[in-house]
Amino acid sequence: MFDIERWQEIFDAIRKNKLRTILTGVSVASGIFILVVLLAFGQGMQNGIAKEFEADASNRIGVWTQVTTQEYMGLNPGRPIQLRNNNYQAINSKFGEDLENRSPFFRVRNVTVDYNAESGSYSVQGVSPLFQNIENQFISQGRYLNYGDEENVAKVVVISNKIKRELLKGEENPIGAFLKLSGINFQIIGVYGDKGGDREEDRLFIPISTAQRVFNGSDNLNMLFYTLKPSASLDETVAKSVKLTEDIKTYLKEAHMVAPTDPSAVNTFNTLEAVKRFQNLTGGIKFFFWFVGICTIVAGVVGVSNIMMIIVKERTRRLG
Repeated sequence: MFDIERWQEIFDAIRKNKLRTILTGVSVASGIFILVVLLAFGQGMQNGIAKEFEADASNRIGVWTQVTTQEYMGLNPGRPIQLRNNNYQAINSKFGEDLENRSPFFRVRNVTVDYNAESGSYSVQGVSPLFQNIENQFISQGRYLNYGDEENVAKVVVISNKIKRELLKGEENPIGAFLKLSGINFQIIGVYGDKGGDREEDRLFIPISTAQRVFNGSDNLNMLFYTLKPSASLDETVAKSVKLTEDIKTYLKEAHMVAPTDPSAVNTFNTLEAVKRFQNLTGGIKFFFWFVGICTIVAGVVGVSNIMMIIVKERTRRLG
């Protein structure tokens, strides 16, 4: 029930304590505003980091090699270490139970890409069919590479939406058309898109076997890519991925006679470790934001309590 005397008393108290009331109201309002802004900032940061990881699988492991830096078993430092098909096959055999997706990777260098009178500069990469999952790519038209293409050393190519716009201008459906890679005809079988945007779409893909045989790659590989089967928790998955990368490095060092302590001959990256670090970072930031915002609101509540105590004392004095 509306009590006009109570409201008159409230406004009377406010008139008597104008400055304190205004400062307390500003304090509470600013506390709520700061909390909202900080939480929005924290969520935006988390969304931005998640967006970055959308470009590729978040449980991706990459392997590549460089030159040795230490003498080992009578071999001088400075030897280049070359990944080969048998290394890829051996890793699949040894650690296949823990692997979800896998693909070798061979970069074809100094290739010209032509379509009719148009020409462009793009990266030509030889991969296996599961590379699509490792890169989080989606198919806009046609299909991706398959194992039949790989076994038959097919001269087929998957282009990106960006390449279609830039090189195949006006072509609504390029499936079945031919691109020339260094003068060799490759039939377009699919158009892909990448969540990473245009920066991830400067590439076109051909079967790994075709890349090696047609472009004189022998059995050489530039990199190996894997994704890990998920475990019950992120911590377990991270621990398993760390162990797997160390086991792969140990195998490759033994296979290529590299010193176990050589820091640069065999290299790996593990996106799960980065995911874990960013998760801890964003969790800490959000906790800090909540703490600061709540402390600001509590300060405003304390101010309101002070006003109430003053009012109570005044009324007590009056009644006395």
